[in-house]
Amino acid sequence: MRRSTQWKIALTVVAIIASVWYLYPTLKFYSASEEERKAFSIEEMDRLKSKAVRLGLDLQGGMHMVLEVDLSKLPPDEARDALDRAMEIITNRVDQFGVSEPVIQRQGDRRIIIELPGLKDSKRATNLIGQTAQLEFKLLKDTEALGSLLEKADKVLAKPGAVEKTEGEPKKETAEQLFEEADEDSLMLQRPFTSLLHRFYTGDLCVRVRDVARFREMLNDPRVAALIPSDAQFLWSNEPETMNGEDYLVLYYVRKQPEMTGAVVNNATPTVGGGYNAQTAGKPIINFSVSDDGRKLFSRITGANVGRRLAIVLDGKVYSAPTIQTKIRDGRSIITGSKTMEEASDLCIVLRAGALPAPVKIISKEVVGPSLGADSIRMGIRAGLIGLAIVMIFMVVYYRWAGLLANVALGLNLVFLTAVLAGFHATLTLPGIAGIILTIGMAVDANVLIFERIREELRTGKTVRAAIDSGYGRAFRTILDANVTTLITALVLYQFGTGPIRGFALTLSIGIFASMFTALIMTRGVFDFITNRWSIQNLSIGKSTLKDLKIRFVEVRRWAFLGSAGVIALGLISLGIHRGPNLSIDFEGGTLLEMHFDPAVSVGDVREALRKVDVDGKTVDLSRSEIKQFGNPKDILIRIERVGENEETVSDAVKTTLHQAFPEHTKDRKTWLRREADVGPKIGAEMKGKAIWAIIWAMLGILVYISWRFEFRFAVAAIVALFHDVLITVGVFSLLDHEISLAVVAALLTIVGYSLNDTIVVFDRIREDLRIFRREKYRTIINRSINETLSRTLITSLTTLAVVLALLILGGEVIGDFALALFLGVMVGTYSSVFVASPILVEWHARTELRDREHRAKK
Repeated sequence: MRRSTQWKIALTVVAIIASVWYLYPTLKFYSASEEERKAFSIEEMDRLKSKAVRLGLDLQGGMHMVLEVDLSKLPPDEARDALDRAMEIITNRVDQFGVSEPVIQRQGDRRIIIELPGLKDSKRATNLIGQTAQLEFKLLKDTEALGSLLEKADKVLAKPGAVEKTEGEPKKETAEQLFEEADEDSLMLQRPFTSLLHRFYTGDLCVRVRDVARFREMLNDPRVAALIPSDAQFLWSNEPETMNGEDYLVLYYVRKQPEMTGAVVNNATPTVGGGYNAQTAGKPIINFSVSDDGRKLFSRITGANVGRRLAIVLDGKVYSAPTIQTKIRDGRSIITGSKTMEEASDLCIVLRAGALPAPVKIISKEVVGPSLGADSIRMGIRAGLIGLAIVMIFMVVYYRWAGLLANVALGLNLVFLTAVLAGFHATLTLPGIAGIILTIGMAVDANVLIFERIREELRTGKTVRAAIDSGYGRAFRTILDANVTTLITALVLYQFGTGPIRGFALTLSIGIFASMFTALIMTRGVFDFITNRWSIQNLSIGKSTLKDLKIRFVEVRRWAFLGSAGVIALGLISLGIHRGPNLSIDFEGGTLLEMHFDPAVSVGDVREALRKVDVDGKTVDLSRSEIKQFGNPKDILIRIERVGENEETVSDAVKTTLHQAFPEHTKDRKTWLRREADVGPKIGAEMKGKAIWAIIWAMLGILVYISWRFEFRFAVAAIVALFHDVLITVGVFSLLDHEISLAVVAALLTIVGYSLNDTIVVFDRIREDLRIFRREKYRTIINRSINETLSRTLITSLTTLAVVLALLILGGEVIGDFALALFLGVMVGTYSSVFVASPILVEWHARTELRDREHRAKK
């Protein structure tokens, strides 16, 4: 046995053993039943989990958030490390929250990316993470000052002539007298400000929730704002309170300067209040204690203000405002106002972890329910297995024994790919599964190239061993060029992509290396081993059904150009009518909600329910939003354009409205919300810019590589074909009114790689034939090259289409547009490599010859 054969087989065996070693924890962890998992020790479960492939949020459910820290109001010396401090505090909060394997990482100078896998209560996590937790203790202003202010506010806001004038100084009214009963219309005219105020049963002022927005407008009126002293401010209660069947927010008039801040708090624990006090008995309360320095300060403040009320304020909202009964010397007190023990526990977490150094804003949020993740896994695996089965059956039927060997290589290709993911403890996402499925189709290409070359060499009369040597030798350069161009697009996609799109690029990149290894090392080693051990006269590799073809592709290039131009023109007209592509919320910003109603609810009923949605105290009509069935009749997809700046408030308002409208259909809160995405306008614009730059850099990289490996005209022809493929795919999407999302952009870049792969194979044969058939006409050589590679082109396209079709039909709605883009791209890419890219070379050569003749004639 030759030494080269020995090391190929040895390397393959080592790779298989290493792959099994790395895959074992993944297989054991995910294949274990519930009974087997209970039998594992905690240490063994942690060890298996740490070495297994992680499932992305879209497969197991969870939350992905992008936070932006507002550094605008911080001094330069504090702003420098504010992001690091914010990350540390958020990490402490998440650790206490109890999420398994959270991911918290920095992005740039102001952003933090948070991934919480397996999360079931997204609203609770959002409140916990996004809360600044600025705890302050503020004294309430006296009631006389409040009454005087309210009276003045009524006068400046009252309509001219509405207030009766009396001689002399106007009579001053107390706060209580301002709320004497009067005719409602008369009250609105005479007292527009206080007419919206009511007395809560505790004696505090309050405003009906439905009137809060109107009251805030008056409170922000410059005339009223000028009346409020610089050392005072109005604050609202943290949660609405119910009185006589209506919800009210309590309004507090407090000193602006806090007496003490939460920086002195060193511990906080939730408990249930006891005793007979109606404010605390049987209700969740928070016991907190302060540091030694804080104890002295707390003692001094309470001692100097016995009988006054001290508001406990968190992030600008009053949780409670107890009356100071006596001097507190031990630095211990309580915070009331939490509705549930869960809310009290979360508040304790943020108090213990400390306040964020600056406010944070959630600029992007995506929540995937665990049921949707389970569906995605099931449909992805089913699509992959069916696609794999179709490809394997075809390979055995068409290439006989060699096809069986290719199937073994294909299986090992998947083993190596998943082993690498496990070795790096990578995260597998739904687009990642799509990348694996696409790799199945594209991995066949290398073996097809080799087998077709071997068939050609056998037809020339060479022996089996000589044909194998020559076939592998000639196919190597083509395989290398084709895969490098695809790799360029994958690397660009990884660089500019985010989250799941990076997962797709990663699996595609690993798949490229794995397929090259199995095709060039493993299968070659098996062929060499067999031919060295036995004297084989005939190789079971099947017979080509497409040989000695003489189709004149180049002669119909003008018709092909005209047809392509017509399709592109239709697409451009459609884009013009729609004023550009139909961009998803990934780029435009907004809110996406996928709801599961059981039993089903009609789209019309959902639309009617969304006619009146309370968003931050304002009633908004969202019935014109895109509302449609998604998948089965029980699933409803809602897309809402931006409403104000806070998209999170919009999604919460929609969920609350629908839950109240259809309580019997939304009982199971765990499965009701299947997916949620809130994308702010800023991050949407950035995603748009990244997508454009990704395409530009991919094109430049391809242009440089092809110019280096071939000639500049080959690079130009390839780039024109790529634009042709992308424009047609985008145009068809516009005609079908499908959205362009980040996943579709990933598909477009994959199309770029696939189309190039196809074009490079033809170009490589053209380059080879130009050296061999120098005396033939240029167009004849082009036709010959296309015909010689047509068998490989059709086989690769058909096998890839089989897998993509399985993904399109069985992969589910979530990646439906992604699979559709791939399907269109594979078909158009196959067409362009034959009817666009290669004919452009003919046109280029013809024009060059014409210029040369004209130049010679002038001489």
